[in-house]
Amino acid sequence: MAVHTDHINLRQVEIFRATMKFGTVTGAAAALGSSQPTITRELARLEAHVGFSLFERKRQRLVPTARAIKLYQEVQASFIGLDRINGVVERLREASEEVLTVASLPAFAQTILPEAIARLAVAYPSLTLNISTVDPRNQSSISGFNFDLGLIEDVYTQRDAEVTMLGTFDLVAIVPTAHPLAGHEYLQPSDFEGVSFISLGPNDPYRLPVERVFDRAGTKRRLSLSSQSAGSVCELVSRGLGIAILNPLSALGYESPALALKRFAPRQKFIVSALRPLNRPAVATSDQLTSLLRTICMEKQALLLRKGLALPDEAESCSG
Repeated sequence: MAVHTDHINLRQVEIFRATMKFGTVTGAAAALGSSQPTITRELARLEAHVGFSLFERKRQRLVPTARAIKLYQEVQASFIGLDRINGVVERLREASEEVLTVASLPAFAQTILPEAIARLAVAYPSLTLNISTVDPRNQSSISGFNFDLGLIEDVYTQRDAEVTMLGTFDLVAIVPTAHPLAGHEYLQPSDFEGVSFISLGPNDPYRLPVERVFDRAGTKRRLSLSSQSAGSVCELVSRGLGIAILNPLSALGYESPALALKRFAPRQKFIVSALRPLNRPAVATSDQLTSLLRTICMEKQALLLRKGLALPDEAESCSG
């Protein structure tokens, strides 16, 4: 079989992929809007081009060879990227206005973000909005961020994004309502002595400062459970498996007859920030969404104050 030295073209790849996918020339022809003779002829040309057989003809069916299967795996890997691009094009085509892409930590995607989007939708009912629940900081600053607005905990000091602080809160203790500590007005490190404690995951930026508080106090807790997810921690606490110290936004969403929230002393700050990448053109609605998020954070802080789960900024401790 003669071997051609030039590269195979995209049409040949499409015909090969369709034949492998549908298993018949008839199916490939229908999918590509072509005819059976054309597909048969092009497959024969492709085999002559590559210099080896791609299919065996058995009982009027095409059976792929081992080489064809290996080639198909590579073709599929290449088409995944193309399918993704086509999906983006389709979403952009369907969007009647601009498209806003938000990358958010799960804790905020489940708390303040839905309410902010609901309010934004009143003013922009035709806005297309995509949300990905990932840490925006994990994206490469070399290749560039692929979101218009990112929601993170803590602060961000890199120069590749504009940072807006949305709110500063106090961490709270969450306790099963049947637990003896549920009757306390507030909790301090000594209250946790010998108590089953559910920690946040080792990668959480607020775990280490909390650990230091207990280390300085010399408190020995029973540490048998940990989870990277704030929602998971709340579920574990509500089932009576221990107590925890958590961000108040997630904790408020799980407050129930089974789970009580308590102030924790000494105060441990929890910061919510928004990032706007400098490498992307600004999307107008990202500013409105940022403003709404800041307003909602202020409302949450006011609620925490009313519930006695936070103190005014001028207060130095929670020991009242």
